[in-house]
Amino acid sequence: MKSKFVTIQLGYILGASALLTAIVYFFATNWEKLNRWEKFIPVFVLIMGFYGLSVWLSRQNGRQFLSKLSLFASCISFGVGVGLIGQTYNSHADSYSLFAVWFIPAFLLALLTRWQPYYALAYILGHLAYGIYFFGRWGGSSDAEIIQIAIWLGIAIANGILYVLTEQGRLQSSFLKWISFQVGMAVLVVASNSQEYEKYGVFMNLPLVLVLAIAIYYTHKTRNKAYLLFAGLWVSISVTVKYIELIIQHYNELFFIASLLFIILFIFANVKFMNFIRSWNPASKHLDPENHSDLEASDQAKPDGDFTKWVVRVLTVSVIIIGSILGSLTIIGIVTVVLGFDEPENVLIGFGFVTVIAMIIAKKLNALVRYTILISGLLLGAGAAVFTENVPILLVFLALTVAAFIYITGLVHRIFFFLAAVIIAAFVLINWIDSGIIVLTVLTSLLFLMFAFGQVIANAGVRQPILYSSFPSFLLTLFALTFIAESSWYYIANVLFFIVVVLALVISRQLNIKWIYTWSMGFWIAFLVYKYYYLAWKLLHKSISFAIIGILILAFTVWYEKRHRLEASEQPDVTSTYAMNRWIIALLVLLQVMAMSLQIGKSEWLLAHGQLIKLQLEPLDPRSLIQGDYVRLRYTISEPPLFADKNDDANSKGKMTVVLAPNLATGVYEYRRVYTKGETLAPGEVRLNGKKNGYEGMEFGIETYFIPEGTGRIYERDAKFAEVKVSAGGDAILVRLLLQPSVVQ
Repeated sequence: MKSKFVTIQLGYILGASALLTAIVYFFATNWEKLNRWEKFIPVFVLIMGFYGLSVWLSRQNGRQFLSKLSLFASCISFGVGVGLIGQTYNSHADSYSLFAVWFIPAFLLALLTRWQPYYALAYILGHLAYGIYFFGRWGGSSDAEIIQIAIWLGIAIANGILYVLTEQGRLQSSFLKWISFQVGMAVLVVASNSQEYEKYGVFMNLPLVLVLAIAIYYTHKTRNKAYLLFAGLWVSISVTVKYIELIIQHYNELFFIASLLFIILFIFANVKFMNFIRSWNPASKHLDPENHSDLEASDQAKPDGDFTKWVVRVLTVSVIIIGSILGSLTIIGIVTVVLGFDEPENVLIGFGFVTVIAMIIAKKLNALVRYTILISGLLLGAGAAVFTENVPILLVFLALTVAAFIYITGLVHRIFFFLAAVIIAAFVLINWIDSGIIVLTVLTSLLFLMFAFGQVIANAGVRQPILYSSFPSFLLTLFALTFIAESSWYYIANVLFFIVVVLALVISRQLNIKWIYTWSMGFWIAFLVYKYYYLAWKLLHKSISFAIIGILILAFTVWYEKRHRLEASEQPDVTSTYAMNRWIIALLVLLQVMAMSLQIGKSEWLLAHGQLIKLQLEPLDPRSLIQGDYVRLRYTISEPPLFADKNDDANSKGKMTVVLAPNLATGVYEYRRVYTKGETLAPGEVRLNGKKNGYEGMEFGIETYFIPEGTGRIYERDAKFAEVKVSAGGDAILVRLLLQPSVVQ
């Protein structure tokens, strides 16, 4: 049976993801009890072991999915290995090279296997490598605005190309199509922000408008409802952002009066435009009565009629969003700037009361006008009550949102009013209860009860908005509890979240409830990722916990599969390209192992043959994306005397080699001069390769030192010097930090 097969498939996904998370967490702990080789050998075993398992499974009947999953685990293990090399030899934390090297096999495996997880992994790694490389070099420069915009444009163009390739079917990935569309639009909105980019941001409005127009035209032409909706929402977001920019630039009476007139005309024009669309049937213009029967004509006209309704809905939602936000901001400006009330909060609350009640009653009013005014009133009135911490008024608005949910029909409208009621209830609880943990616990319990209650409601018009709103809200509040809860309740919240998400995944997968499965999988991934950054729970303990969870899930899945083997057999994947690309994949895995081995060999040679020098430093303490805790170092040689003059040479960027010599009194190596190619060094002098970062000084590739978890405070407080091995060619590797008065390896 298909339901049993998808359950087995899901079990392997959950178990493998938990085990891989445990592996990443374990190596990120930088456990001091393991030496370098005791770390490297297990990673090589994982890479080759998962690959070997993938090959073996590919030759077994009904094991195509597990074969692909094992190969994916091998790719993840390679990324862990690359990060581990950087951690062990103290190279850059979260270096672009780490993600770029990892991206190459992920991208090639995506092309060779056409499996969606590889597309997702390659997309994330590619963007990380691009962002860290370009923004790391030029993103922080205040005088490089045009460069930063060019970097954003590069991301937008890359995502545009990905969208075109997926739309044309050259890349078979619905994930890439969706994410590239959203990221491309978001990047253009960011790049056109005239507040962030004062000189050139305004010019980016032209490509933003052009891309939005093309998106709307193309999605309308191809009758793509989902992406037409996305395009409409991005139009709403863009207009709202631009209006906020204008408010910041023109905060005066005339602007707000003109804005009010603009919003009135904007809504009026959209009402007329949507009435025109409703009466427009393009299908009738293309039907030839001589070649089409009445039945054929009606069949062709029906989808166009449905699509026209969808266009109207998209426009309605977009206009309501724009009108509500812009109207609310405009009214705030009129009340505070134009009219100058001493207590504008009371005016806004009164305005909210009148408009919300009036719009709930005014059923015959045009829907677009009605909902725009209603939502604006709710935002202003409830917002002012939150600002003044007026609980009785908040309770009145809570009652009004419940009334709006009851008396106003429509899925989207009821979802909005349900979520608005939840948010208002949260603010009421915050004012009543001092403990954030108790507030979240109460909200989580209420949302779960609402979701359970929604299951038994017969009326679909009421049931669906309650279910669609309560379930993700319930998961969100429970997820938040796994971070802020204390003592025993912390462990209860984490266990409860794990059980709820796993049950939701299994049940929704069996019953084919896609929206619950999507939300649950999203929160499962968030749980695995964000727990890495939760510092109160040690990485080693989290690693052990996830390993146990993964083993238990896999054990249950294997038992369940054996019990239902005949009912849950996997169908052959006719689209799989694994067999024809087996040798290419084998070569790719071999190249991964060779690349890691070469980097390890190079670093070991430098450790064995390099000259040991001592440098003075000043540490900091962050956490890497996948490599664990480290101290970010800055040396006294990071700002040689040439940077003190703030001249053009100092402000430039690029490679530069300096000559260091020991201070005879302290033994600490200090800057002497810039190295000239071909010069002979004096006894005791060493050359050190680095790169200039403008006025920020120099970096030598030894600015990161990875430490065992939880020891950052000690290094931050006591680390005063570093021991570095330097080769004759000027390459350096950080060996250890010297703590005063002790030396810690």
